[in-house]
Parts: sequence; C-alpha cells; structure tokens
Amino acid sequence: MKFRTKQAASMLLAAGFGCAAVGSAYAAESLQDVMKRRNLSQQDLLAASKTYVPTGKRDEFVAFSSGGQSGQVIVYGIPSMRILKYIGVFTPEPWQGYGFDESSKAVLAQGKIDGKDITWGDTHHPAMSETQGQYDGQFLFINDKANPRLAVIDLRDFETKQIVVNPIYKSEHGGAFVTPNTEYVIEAAQYATPLENKKFYPLEEFNEKYRGGVTYWK
Repeated sequence: MKFRTKQAASMLLAAGFGCAAVGSAYAAESLQDVMKRRNLSQQDLLAASKTYVPTGKRDEFVAFSSGGQSGQVIVYGIPSMRILKYIGVFTPEPWQGYGFDESSKAVLAQGKIDGKDITWGDTHHPAMSETQGQYDGQFLFINDKANPRLAVIDLRDFETKQIVVNPIYKSEHGGAFVTPNTEYVIEAAQYATPLENKKFYPLEEFNEKYRGGVTYWK
C-alpha cells in the first residue's frame, strides 16, 4: 500500500513538472510562434485585437439586450462580448436569488394581473432614459410582450425597481420608448381587443368594439 502511495505521488509530481514545462514553453512563445502554431493570419490578429479587452480594463460600450421568453435583460460589453450580468425582471431566478428575498418578491408582486401571480414574461426591445435626447444612463425600461407590462431598471445597481401593468390593453409590442427628456415612457398595444375589461364581443363587431392604442406612462 505504501509502495502504491509513493508511486502515485511520484506520478503526480512528474505530471506537475510536465505541466510546468508546457506552461513555460507557451510563455516563452513569440507572437510569430503562436501565429505559426495556430495557423493564424495577419487578418486573424487584426480581428482579435478589435475585440480583445485586457483584464482590468473596460469595454467601450455596454449593451442591454432583451432575453425574450426568459423574462430578463442581458448585459454585455462591446467589443469583448463578455456577459456582465443577467438582470432578473419578470421571472424569478433562483440562481441569483431574484424573486426569493422580500425586496424582489415585492417587485414581482407589482406585476400581478387580476390578482394572479405572473411568473414569466417575454421581454422585448428595451429603452434607456434620455436627457435632451441623449442617453443618460439612469434607467432602463423593458416591456413584456406576453403580458401588458413594463418594468423599470435602475442602472445604478442594475436591479429591477418597479413593474407596472397596463389596465386597459391585453397585449403589447414594439418595445418601450421614451420622450427626449423621459417625461413619458411609451407602450403600444399589439393586438386589438375590447377596451372594456372582461367583456367579450363577437368578431362580427370587430370594427366597432376592438381597438389598439398607445399608453404614455408618466
């Protein structure tokens, strides 16, 4: 048993020396060596240098993308394309605790429709707050295409602070939009429906009773 233990230790030691030797060899490589080993061209290097962001440095831009039926917002850097954060919005996310502490539970509860919890969403086309027609980096607004809702995300901490439910429309799409100084956040209906809640009208009355529209939230 002792012999086997010593033998295993010797093998691990040898493997460690092997890894160190390989690491040293790679560290000693020149740019030309790497290009030759990986069969890279000058165009390949140029493409890589356009997207590479060294550790400790920041991307030039930050992008906010709708997560679709995940009900979240994805934040990533450009040009590195590194994912910086998943912002929980309309859907509980156990892995990051969103929807499981009292604060985020209260935010999700704002999105109830007719008193029922809606624990999923279809995020589409976010809008950033503006001052004099320029992005000011204060807030992000995102709509829920599946349910007529809008969410407000504070860009100081990248957390969802508020969800509002449209009291009239049954659907929405086209994204969230803001006026040049964010006096209003604009939400548009996707499908025409009766404007009277819980009221049904046959399709024969479509032209008279079914309507779409635009809501200006202040």
